[in-house]
Amino acid sequence: MMQWFDKEFNRLTVGELFAILKLRAEVFNGEQQSSYPDPDDNDQHAHHVFAIDNGKVIAYARYFKQDDAIIFGRVVVASQARGIGLGGKIVEHLLTGIANNFPHTEIVIHAQAYVEQFYQKYDFKAVGDHFIEAEREHVMMIHEPLKKEESGNYGN
Repeated sequence: MMQWFDKEFNRLTVGELFAILKLRAEVFNGEQQSSYPDPDDNDQHAHHVFAIDNGKVIAYARYFKQDDAIIFGRVVVASQARGIGLGGKIVEHLLTGIANNFPHTEIVIHAQAYVEQFYQKYDFKAVGDHFIEAEREHVMMIHEPLKKEESGNYGN
């Protein structure tokens, strides 16, 4: 049975942290052959949102406050768990966590260009030109600040 978690860094178990970093390495460094620094210093002050199924982390993302905005990223779904809607579920969990923990704060993401339309379904709007980050084409996207009472109303 799949379980979802939203934990601050200091609340993660060693096993959870290892599984998260392993999944990120498998997808970003292995599949996508990206060589950007991971983990990074943002991990220590981020909320980590993840799903565990049969004892394995199968979906993950993180969010954190930076200056006057909330940033989320490192969105990843394990290869064996793709195609069942976990991408949408993780965005819903991210937005719920952000609404509950950082209401009234704009959300800024650097989305890989191929998922720009996916994020538009969740009311993100592209800003500016595409750019290269972590060896991939990205676009900056903005989401209006959320209120606590909005949590859980995403992806409908």
